Amino acid sequence: MQHLEWRVGATHRRAAAGRTAMVLVLAVSAGWGAIAQTESAPAAYKTESGPYGVQVIDNHVLPAETGQRSLRARIAFPQGEGTFPLVVFSHGFACYRENYSDLTDHWASHGYVVVQPEHPDCPTSERRLSAQDARNLLYIRISDVERVLDTLFAPGEDIPGLTGNIDYSRRVMAGHSFGGMVTQIIWGQPIKDPEGAEAVSHALDFDAAIVMSGPGPMPQMADAPFTELPGPLLVTGGTRDTRNAGDGVIQPWEWRMLSYESSPPGHKYSVVLEEGDHYLGGRICREDRGGPENRGGAHDIEGVTILAGVTIAFLDAWLNNDAAARRFLEEFEQHAGITGGRARFARR
Repeated sequence: MQHLEWRVGATHRRAAAGRTAMVLVLAVSAGWGAIAQTESAPAAYKTESGPYGVQVIDNHVLPAETGQRSLRARIAFPQGEGTFPLVVFSHGFACYRENYSDLTDHWASHGYVVVQPEHPDCPTSERRLSAQDARNLLYIRISDVERVLDTLFAPGEDIPGLTGNIDYSRRVMAGHSFGGMVTQIIWGQPIKDPEGAEAVSHALDFDAAIVMSGPGPMPQMADAPFTELPGPLLVTGGTRDTRNAGDGVIQPWEWRMLSYESSPPGHKYSVVLEEGDHYLGGRICREDRGGPENRGGAHDIEGVTILAGVTIAFLDAWLNNDAAARRFLEEFEQHAGITGGRARFARR
């Protein structure tokens, strides 16, 4: 089996604030390189670290108006000259922002500014999640994304090495789990007005969307919600990525892929990891969400590597109009062999 290395030269922090920063080095011996790379065989796309060093600001405080809560954001950005596209990433419910750095810092190493707002359900949030916040959490999260777009560089704000280096005309919304639902809504999925039954759009101006383990139909969503999702859209999940929110309702993994299956065709892409679970063995979201129901708690480095390459191809294609990335997506269904059958790829 061919060996593949993925190295992320970026600051990587885990759960608690104040933990010593580390440089993450991943060496992957995985099915992602199972096919010899010949002229006739497709090659893995940019699973190795990119050409940029990565700088991380763990808790940048965004400007707030009177009465607004303090909103912090983790920002990972390339060290270098030029203007870089923007990715806003919404974490899963009760998840740590730092626990997505395998992906977010990989994106930054390839020339993307990644901003991760700290929603009030994040365990490191300075303000405890109140009952009222819990009821309004979906709308608070949407507002958090709006604040990132509106105030990241408010008058007088300066972030050395970053100010002036973001191209706001090129931006992608991304998220995992509950953050995937936020992403779907911001990308165009309508939800029910809490005061009535009519469908309301909270779409914002983004160029594309990445939904990782997002939800299928939920009570808050309008009828046939995914019919409003435009392209380009990348949806990811896994065959052990079921839905169990503690309400006794268990949805099969296919439920998480309905935003792909039920949206209008055109620039839609899906990745399903065989034996992939909601937390990639605790590698994303929270390290304590492993256990026998989630791949035994073993970190799914292979799954992370596959998603790293696919998401960069998607970003390069739709934010940089990269010809190689577009070709990779045009041949999307052919790439399962690269992963040794670990992943299923589809496009519509």
